[in-house]
Amino acid sequence: MTNDNTNGTKHHWWQRKPLTPEKALGWLELRHLFIGQCLVLLLHLLWMPVWLGLPALLAALWRFQQLRARVLRAGILLRLAAISLVAAGLFLEYGQMLQLEAMIGLLVGIYLLKLLETDSLRDGRVVCGLGFVVLASAFLHDQGPLMAVAAVLTVSWLIGGLVLIAGARARREALRETAWLMGLSLPLMLGLFVLFPRLPPLWNVPQLNEATTGLTDSVSPGDIAALGRSDALAFRARFDGELPATSQRYWRVYTLSLFDGVRWSRATTERLQRALGGASSRYALNSRRVSGEAARHHYELLLEPDPRPWRPSLGAPLASNREARYLVDGTLEGLTSLNTRELLQLASSGAPPSNAPQWMQRLNMLLPDTGNPRAHEFARQLMQQARGDPQQFLRLLFQHFNRNPFHYTLTPPRIEGQSRVDDFLFDSQSGYCTHYASTSVFLARSAGLPARMVAGYLGGESQGSALDGEQELTVRQYDAHAWVEVFYADRWHRFDPTAAVAPERISQGALSLQGQPGFMADAGLRAFTLNNSLLSDLRRHWERFEYRWQRSVVGFRLDEQRNLWQRIFGEFRWEWLVWGMLGLLASVTALGAGLVLWSGRRVSPHAGVRAYRRLVIRLARFGLGPMMGEAPGSHLRRIAIREPGNALALFALADLIEQWLYSDVSNIGVFDSDGVPVHSVQRQWKAHCDELVWKAKKGAVGLTD
Repeated sequence: MTNDNTNGTKHHWWQRKPLTPEKALGWLELRHLFIGQCLVLLLHLLWMPVWLGLPALLAALWRFQQLRARVLRAGILLRLAAISLVAAGLFLEYGQMLQLEAMIGLLVGIYLLKLLETDSLRDGRVVCGLGFVVLASAFLHDQGPLMAVAAVLTVSWLIGGLVLIAGARARREALRETAWLMGLSLPLMLGLFVLFPRLPPLWNVPQLNEATTGLTDSVSPGDIAALGRSDALAFRARFDGELPATSQRYWRVYTLSLFDGVRWSRATTERLQRALGGASSRYALNSRRVSGEAARHHYELLLEPDPRPWRPSLGAPLASNREARYLVDGTLEGLTSLNTRELLQLASSGAPPSNAPQWMQRLNMLLPDTGNPRAHEFARQLMQQARGDPQQFLRLLFQHFNRNPFHYTLTPPRIEGQSRVDDFLFDSQSGYCTHYASTSVFLARSAGLPARMVAGYLGGESQGSALDGEQELTVRQYDAHAWVEVFYADRWHRFDPTAAVAPERISQGALSLQGQPGFMADAGLRAFTLNNSLLSDLRRHWERFEYRWQRSVVGFRLDEQRNLWQRIFGEFRWEWLVWGMLGLLASVTALGAGLVLWSGRRVSPHAGVRAYRRLVIRLARFGLGPMMGEAPGSHLRRIAIREPGNALALFALADLIEQWLYSDVSNIGVFDSDGVPVHSVQRQWKAHCDELVWKAKKGAVGLTD
């Protein structure tokens, strides 16, 4: 399909030709806006439904068909129907609309469908502005270095769209202007990053009711085994000094004290207060530190987003850099849920909590009245053999697991009924860490010992080097573990029955389970990289870089900002920060004003003007320069009459310079029979200049000398 302009030149529909002069968007701008939408959508597709790309494609096809005059402009009913279909699809996908992913999906859908009503230059600016908002929402999903690089590239493309809409005549010109604008904004961006105060969010974004850690506050045998299929990140830790041994990395997340015969659950502070009475401080303390033994480990945690308040700690938590909630059972809670990744500095004992009030000891001896008669009898016999010594009782229990045909597996047989401990202890004898921990706590309570189960993580993959002076651990879902704490000799003692049947799980970490059915079954490519030394090293280097990015860039909060100023100036004052920010803004303003004044003095001439001036210099040698006030086209036609030998070239140059200076560059060119341009305007000008005859004939007038 081709169209004729007023000069009779044919154009294809894809050439930059506005629908209405100076107001409507042409093919070049619409294509740029559509590619920008695709780039923004790509930032969301890892978390959003893939089908969201369909509205973008359909809207673009409709709009381009409208540009070719094959369909009418999308009416209000069509646009409302499209939005309704997107909203319905999101509702079916998530089950509700009042959650983060659904609301972001609706925002993305509206942005993609905006192209249906984008006709004028103003509409194009709105699409670009909305693109910045939708792009910023992608950081609610991820704030890693890859996302940052992708966001910078997408922002550059959106700014290029604004430059095109503002009047850039070609893509190269728009690219050059975009690079100039991005370069100017870089110092301001870096300055504001360092100087602008880090303020807390004005509101909280609603989160999903799914925990990133994968652990829940109630556990039945086999639940944690399911986490062995996943390699999703739980948290990262950086130690000030030497790493603890793998067998000592017991990261407690929560304590499970109540057992109903099937599941273990937490004795929450509210539940204890209703049952036992007293002030809430009897069960939990809001503070930055608690009194007790000296801290053995000092480390920093990079926590993944989680709607629940749990904070992992290496043993009993003792101090943190932020106010937190210290529960009497050794659990550490944050005062708020984590909407984004967060850095937390902790000090802990590396051992179970030392205190246990009488009410807690009685609580940790409760068992259901019915079920598991054989386990009750076995526990009494074992305590009789130990002659009432709790330590000897645990030693005998460990030997029982070690010397009998118990098997450690991620795919244990299913156990049902009210006597599940009996079935595991005497029949199946095959299970995961929760089976052994649950059975051990039950037997200890049956023997009259206060005991409880602790759920958390064991181990972690080292990412650092001993030469660095600091080392880092990456803890993943497959590191999830459960163990036992038994109270005797006036304190809690850790007891891990898993060591009796799978000692390599304790000494080597979860990766010792490679080869077992179900381990890392959902990990995909990562399971392959573990068996390839090169890929494994590259993965570790990348994870370490990503950790430093999160710690230094994303984690640059008010405390880090204050510490930076103290390192530079020796002390921190708020007025210095304010004056520094004002000085930065004043400097940027002065620099911008100077650039405007400088560019106003010396404006780069049009390429056609420069080419004409070079030709005039050559013509002036022969007395053929322009007269005062004479236009370039008139000048060249005048001398063409005087120089018949070069008349054709001069007339062609006259027509070309007028088109070059006063017409759209995309509409200039020599076209073949099908209307396809064969030469650019610069090449045509050079070719006609080369046609001029330059002869060295002494005494001649005109183009020859």
